[in-house]
Amino acid sequence: MVSPTRNYLFCHFRWVTLTVLIGLALFIGRSAQADTTSSAVSLPTYDCGTEPIRFGDLAWESAAFSTYLLTTILEKGYGCQVEVVPGSSAALEVALTQNDIQVLAELWDGRTEIIEKGIKAGQVKVVGDTLEGGAEQGWYVPTYLIQGDASQGIEPVAPELKTVDQLVEYAPLFKSPTQSDQGRFYNCPTGWVCETTNTGLLNVLGLDHTYENFRAGTGAALDAAISSAYERREPILFYYWQPAGLMAKYDFTRLEQYPFDRTCWEAIVAQSDQACKTDFLVSHLRIAVSEPFVQTHPLLIDFFENYSLPAATVNQAILDMAEQKLTGPQVAERFMQAHPEVWAEWVPDPVAQRLLALYHDPIDTDLAIDASFFPDWSMAKSINHYLTVLVRNTGDAFRSVSHVLLQSVLHPLERLFVSTPPWLMLAFIALLSWHATRKVQMALLFSMGFFLIGAMGLWGKLQQTLALVVVSTALSIVIGIPVGIFVARVRIIRRLVMPLLDMMQTMPSFVYLIPVLMLFGLGKVPALFATVIYAVPPLIRLTSLGIRQVDHELVEAVQSFGVTRWQMLTQLSLPLARPSIMAGINQTTMMALSMVVVASMIGAQGLGEDVLAGIQTLDIGRGLQAGIAIVILAIVIDRITQAYGKPHRERRPQTK
Repeated sequence: MVSPTRNYLFCHFRWVTLTVLIGLALFIGRSAQADTTSSAVSLPTYDCGTEPIRFGDLAWESAAFSTYLLTTILEKGYGCQVEVVPGSSAALEVALTQNDIQVLAELWDGRTEIIEKGIKAGQVKVVGDTLEGGAEQGWYVPTYLIQGDASQGIEPVAPELKTVDQLVEYAPLFKSPTQSDQGRFYNCPTGWVCETTNTGLLNVLGLDHTYENFRAGTGAALDAAISSAYERREPILFYYWQPAGLMAKYDFTRLEQYPFDRTCWEAIVAQSDQACKTDFLVSHLRIAVSEPFVQTHPLLIDFFENYSLPAATVNQAILDMAEQKLTGPQVAERFMQAHPEVWAEWVPDPVAQRLLALYHDPIDTDLAIDASFFPDWSMAKSINHYLTVLVRNTGDAFRSVSHVLLQSVLHPLERLFVSTPPWLMLAFIALLSWHATRKVQMALLFSMGFFLIGAMGLWGKLQQTLALVVVSTALSIVIGIPVGIFVARVRIIRRLVMPLLDMMQTMPSFVYLIPVLMLFGLGKVPALFATVIYAVPPLIRLTSLGIRQVDHELVEAVQSFGVTRWQMLTQLSLPLARPSIMAGINQTTMMALSMVVVASMIGAQGLGEDVLAGIQTLDIGRGLQAGIAIVILAIVIDRITQAYGKPHRERRPQTK
């Protein structure tokens, strides 16, 4: 008979032995599989160096797609360390010439002066041709203008429009909202190379007097203007290019230009008097690399030389980034999964095998890229949908409001300021300053500040900015003081309004800039509304505070005499709350002035336009000069409004 202890040990030993054998078998199988995989994707170690390869994070979508597609292949195929460095185009180009970054993934023909100097100095080299057939650019109109749109019941309004020579007779179709006798041509943002070439072509084609050369503040503002017009099926004439997401989303027709002439084109780019009629240069998109990178990474240069994509593929990738809110890395991962037959031709076989081992399973495009613990409660799609419906159904009404404000308020005031002789404007500033401060030295100092702005060649832009600030401040006063009074009197309303004011002040202005732009169009009116939204909260707060701080005993004493509520407000509350209200007006004016650079991003002209152009072109002098002008204007307005907020006795000069 076997003892229980011996039986237990035997069973325990049997299970331990079986477990060890199973584990050993699994280990041998996995080792064999790992050896097979390793032999399939074995790759001699590529020496990428100890420092990461730095790519410039260019702002536009096609460049972002190429940047992250290249970095994905370098990191996962070649085993390199990579880093993407953000910055403006001009700043990144300077960094490339100094080898602070090594790669710019997308460089267009018609290069900037920074890149040209870098190439001549042997600091930069341009390699590859990343877009098959080159990037087409030109002047476009929506196809429904020429062919109509049966699905929307739209008849063609310009069926004969084919060439740029016909644009003279079609100027009324593209009527400018600001220049009643001209059409509007939507140009590139100030500072872009294409802005210069478009301006030159307008001149040589004789369209500079027929069309308003309207410069969008940013690429996003230009896209919003085009999308808004297309959704409402309105006429629009604009410059555009591919690759771009709008090319995949909408149907545009390119107007025929004169045959391409390189001599004419170079003269236009150089802004020479010898400029003549020509088509646009078909740009080739290339990769810019620093010269030290070329010397140390010849195999990667071979990869860059082979890298090339069809325009339709890039257009769709850009559209996915915009509409599905995918990042550059996410779109790059999708492309790697979906198109191995394309990228496998760019790299050596061992690199391709390594990448195929990572991207061998087909991607499910219906699934989100990033799985998350959190539920998807995003409002983005709903907001975009309702905004599109709002623009499509009520866009004409909003544009009518925009037209009224432009023609009856903004433009008359701007024309008044611009047409006023400078000496008379300086005299008015001096007189106003003296009346506010009662100090002759302040009057002379403020008028000399305005004289300095004129001496810097910014007098016209100063008047444009001043008109926008005056109108936005006046509109803020019309809205802010009555609302502040109402909020002070009704406690429930105050509790509801204060969180709204908090949101208006803390919400980044860029968030509501594009919706306002799509509803009211590019230009001064959306800038006006964005400025008012940003600037009116302090006036409401301080008006309410000033009225609530009026002495209650004084109020009760006045009420005992039987005064009406209107008399109480106009003869007691408002006069006593005047310092607080004037402080609110001062803060509102300063906040309106702080918006001038932001307003320039959506086509509002003025001093902010020069600041933005200086940033985009790295023209430090131009940007600093305009910035100094804004500072002078801010000081003058601040001191005058502060002085008017003081009691009369404090502003009177002290006499013996």
